Amino acid sequence: MNDTMCWLRVRLCSLAILSLVGMPGCATIIHGKNQTVSVSSTPQGADVLVDGQPRGKTPLKTDLRRGQSHVVEVTKPGYLSETVMTTTKLNPTPLLNAVIGGGVGIVVDLATGSATDVTPGGVSVNLAPQVATPSAVRPAAYVPTSDEGRVRLQ
Repeated sequence: MNDTMCWLRVRLCSLAILSLVGMPGCATIIHGKNQTVSVSSTPQGADVLVDGQPRGKTPLKTDLRRGQSHVVEVTKPGYLSETVMTTTKLNPTPLLNAVIGGGVGIVVDLATGSATDVTPGGVSVNLAPQVATPSAVRPAAYVPTSDEGRVRLQ
């Protein structure tokens, strides 16, 4: 019976450790691994690329992965494109782990990126019209009638 009790204790301890390691942190439960970010532009209907991948046309809401920076590019034919770089900032939710879940929850939140927020939480750009490069203007039938105004090389 002693061997059976020892075997049962080992299994219960193993189960307890596995459940703690697999338990998500507070920020992972509350915020999740992604954050919804709105993207708008003036004029509307511009193409949105996030990290080089198309996401749709403005205005739109898109999910961005927490814990990493992103490059948001807004383009529209006839307008100069705008690029916005998002960053991350620590949110206070992982502090709940110190009260409720302990160190394992903090590690999980940091590993999944849930301990951070994408900032800015919304991207809004005013696209400037693209201006055509002016060309040189010269009268079509201009023919100099004398040496006046000509440059001579000697």
